[in-house]
Amino acid sequence: MDKKAVISFSVFLLLCSTSLDSFAAVKTDRQDTNMQMMPREVYTAMQRLVDQGIVRLPAGCRNVRDANFDRHEMSLLTLQAMKRIRMDENGLVDGNRNYRLPGYRETLVLKENFNKELKDMGMGQEYLMNDISASSEASEQKRNENRKYKVSAELRYNYVRHSGDKRWDWNDSRLRARVFLEARINDDWHAFAMLEANKHFLSQHGKDDWLEDKRFYVRGTTGDTNVTAGWYGYMIGEGNIFDSSVGGATANFGSPVNYELTAARTKSHSNMVSANATMTDRAATYGGGLHHFSDDNWGNEKRLIWHAFYNYRVAKDLGLGAMYIGSDLADRDGKKHGFVGTVSIGKVESWKPGTDQLDFKYYYQPKGTYIAHTMSGLADYMEGFRGPAVMYHRTLFPNVVLNMEYYILKELTTGIKGRTWWTDVTCYF
Repeated sequence: MDKKAVISFSVFLLLCSTSLDSFAAVKTDRQDTNMQMMPREVYTAMQRLVDQGIVRLPAGCRNVRDANFDRHEMSLLTLQAMKRIRMDENGLVDGNRNYRLPGYRETLVLKENFNKELKDMGMGQEYLMNDISASSEASEQKRNENRKYKVSAELRYNYVRHSGDKRWDWNDSRLRARVFLEARINDDWHAFAMLEANKHFLSQHGKDDWLEDKRFYVRGTTGDTNVTAGWYGYMIGEGNIFDSSVGGATANFGSPVNYELTAARTKSHSNMVSANATMTDRAATYGGGLHHFSDDNWGNEKRLIWHAFYNYRVAKDLGLGAMYIGSDLADRDGKKHGFVGTVSIGKVESWKPGTDQLDFKYYYQPKGTYIAHTMSGLADYMEGFRGPAVMYHRTLFPNVVLNMEYYILKELTTGIKGRTWWTDVTCYF
């Protein structure tokens, strides 16, 4: 490592240490408070409301627990659920306790757990269902809570080995550190930042970088619309079409059909416009979208991609998924339609040791059906691909997760095989 890299790395560690140490007391208090006052049933109930399409998470949030919401944010989501099913401050819908109404039981659990916060917000005053400022009776503790900043971090070590054609015969071992910052702007808007540093070992690909990959954005509500704007992470088609950082804006709105509109510029300097619609009906989630990308600096040609998907939860620990992806850009053999099939067994929960998840996937995707694929395999190095993959995830300790992935892919245009073994351990702070 050269002198410049040593100095940069030392500065980075010092900054991280200083930031985390200065926040340690607040963060520990917050974690203890959440553990004591946010029982597991709260996360379970909220996730069920999300799965049913009653509650919409902000762009970039993939599930309730990993989003690290505090009590104030969970209370806002509870108000959203109460508004959607028309529950009043007494827990009644149209004057009755309607346990057969989808989402009623879950919303009632949340209302009982966050009753104090909901009263602070002025629950029962109809206008506050849209304007969720703290009421005049809010405690000083509540007002202090709203002024808090939040800091969290993620540390991941991974090893990847590619094999097959000589183009793909390389490996890498990498340590990645991320620091996440959040600051409250007002009752409806928050500002976010993410800083990343990478150190490579055994690498034949990739260079060390210090704070080169970063994100800065705001997220909030305007009426019934959730808005994310700035430079942030964005995923399309569960990552089978696109998974990278973009600079632009995303709007989510609508129920029971949730619509998502995005206009942005990608890291590769492509102009992107995306429109998605998603609906959840009990055990099924389905939808689709249209996505336009212009030419970019990574050699991707202009194209229009469309997709449709259907995911079904057969049982508590068994899920099936199917996705069709099409494009107006064909490869040299005329292929421009693809699909991805998924079988998922179990459900890993990063906060619960011993939970695990096993995923089986089969891909068939011509080059025109994706821009930046989420997989750890060789998709982005191939001219289209097909083949199976298996992924295993297990929580070793609270907030420490082991991930293993194996891909056996074949390039569509040449038939040449490429194999990938990936393993990582990720720690969340």
